Amino acid sequence: MSAKKIKKILLSFVGTNDSGRLSGKPDGAVLTALANEKFDEAILLYNVQTGRAPDFPEIAFHISETARKRKLLRKTELVELPLKDITDHNEIYNLLSGLTSLLPRNEKIQYTAAISSGTPAMQVCWILLAESGDFSKEFPLRLIKVKDPKFGKSANVEVKLDSALPQIIRMEQEIKELKDEFLPPAVLNVKKGTLHIGKTPIGVTPVEFCYYRYFMQMKKEGILSEHIGGQETPIDFAAKIYEYHEETFPDLDLLREDLRKALKNGFGIGITTFRGNVTKLNNKIKSALTGDTVIKHFIIEAEGKRGVKFYGIKAPAEKLRVER
Repeated sequence: MSAKKIKKILLSFVGTNDSGRLSGKPDGAVLTALANEKFDEAILLYNVQTGRAPDFPEIAFHISETARKRKLLRKTELVELPLKDITDHNEIYNLLSGLTSLLPRNEKIQYTAAISSGTPAMQVCWILLAESGDFSKEFPLRLIKVKDPKFGKSANVEVKLDSALPQIIRMEQEIKELKDEFLPPAVLNVKKGTLHIGKTPIGVTPVEFCYYRYFMQMKKEGILSEHIGGQETPIDFAAKIYEYHEETFPDLDLLREDLRKALKNGFGIGITTFRGNVTKLNNKIKSALTGDTVIKHFIIEAEGKRGVKFYGIKAPAEKLRVER
């Protein structure tokens, strides 16, 4: 009785390192993995990012055509994974898990995920997917890293799950660093009274502009967050908002009248007014931007229990620019 034929299918994201000759470089990780080991099929996952050359669909097609010409595979399937944020492992995992759940799973198919291509967040998601055990019992998802030929003879090195936790911890740090790197700058122009996050204008009112400037300046001075609670804001906060408003919008004197009277009588801004302005400002940022990671970094976030709220902007100080 002959042994049953096992179909071997490679799964991989398409990364920048896979552009190969399209960028005047040697083969990337995916083509190297296919040359190192015989697979029957490959499923290549890519996402579309504008402004890239070559872009990921083009790289995926390059891999497919090169593998066909070299007779490395019988079949290649290109699948778009519509990611909004390539550093958000929660989004990646949900889409990846949903996609792989549709694949046929039985004792005649062995799936291997090559984790050398893609962002660190994508690599983490392959490991978490393998650890979930959500493949056939006989053939759990196999993980490989591709040894780069420049470090000697190339090979597909199996990633053992019992050693994956330290790897995940290291990758989590890489994800954080990558997120910071990919964040657009927030640019506040004092003279024009405008706020842009990346190339996107945020249509703020004068008061909202002053609020954002306050928390931006606070972060740039090394203060991560500030406690604002009780019945009104601290007087120092109100005084700064007045100062910023007068500097950028000198002709709107009537809008400062109530604030001038409050400061003269030793009061700050009412907490209900403060929270309402923060909410409206955050809603404008959420409406203008895409990607949860970017939004979370640039809204004025409130943390803590009711009455003990700390407010601040999470984006790194170097991503916050004040122009005059």
